[in-house]
Amino acid sequence: MKKFKTCKSREGRNILHNLYRKYLAVIDVPVTEQMVETRFGDTHVALYGNPAGKPVLMFYGKNAINPLVASPFIRGLDMSRLRLIVPDPPGCIGFSAETKSPLSDREHGEWAVQVMDALELPCVAVLGYSFGAMMALQLCMLSLLRVERLLLVTPSCILRTPAPKISKLMRPAGKDRQSLTDQTVRKMLAPVMPFPHDGLTEMARMIMLHAKTGKEGTKPVRRSKLKKLNAPVYVVAEESDYLFPGRKLVKRANKIFPHIGSVHLLSTGSHCGLFYEENAGDLKNCFDSLSAFLAG
Repeated sequence: MKKFKTCKSREGRNILHNLYRKYLAVIDVPVTEQMVETRFGDTHVALYGNPAGKPVLMFYGKNAINPLVASPFIRGLDMSRLRLIVPDPPGCIGFSAETKSPLSDREHGEWAVQVMDALELPCVAVLGYSFGAMMALQLCMLSLLRVERLLLVTPSCILRTPAPKISKLMRPAGKDRQSLTDQTVRKMLAPVMPFPHDGLTEMARMIMLHAKTGKEGTKPVRRSKLKKLNAPVYVVAEESDYLFPGRKLVKRANKIFPHIGSVHLLSTGSHCGLFYEENAGDLKNCFDSLSAFLAG
């Protein structure tokens, strides 16, 4: 069986790998990298922050670049106390193995358990950001005793999000380099990023040009699947989130999690508001609270 190719060409793979390295090089905390073995192939893991800090296993979506997506958390969290462990999902953009076919939601949970085994993490704090919440929740459902505490930030899989809303964000994916300009990408991303951000614009444009974008998991998790989860849960939602409206998300989160400890409703103005550095002052108290929660 032929392998599922993440990138459209060898040149495209090199371009996306170079972009990954570009954003990894500007991270201003200690960074190490590690390859671990899973049944889905070798997984590349980036580890950010204090090597002696408390480990936090972070998941992000399939159509993103690890160090860029992790950057708001690295900037905002207390990285002197924490070590953010962020694996590249297999078959997605990054340095993990390509797979025979895209992983199912459940297989992402199995993969997460195997990453924990390889890193000798019997129980760990887990952070699911945006579409990475699917992987975090699959881990909870598959091996709930291994999740010490769960932090979900503007998460998918709590509400049902209409598929056209998501597909609209990737609609120009078939355009070539000449027609897919930064201006086109910014206009396309305006519902989730109504502010200028060169990094997110560059990432989205390069992914649409050179990668085979995977369908992100948005199917809402059922309450019955989480009823035995005893770990404390912290949910951060954004009031003006185009994909996951904050007040509706918080309302359902309170229903489905048996031990929801804290909820924070942001007012950054968009799903990607964590990336807008002019919000840094407003977000400081939120990140301080998240650091305290993750540090336990």
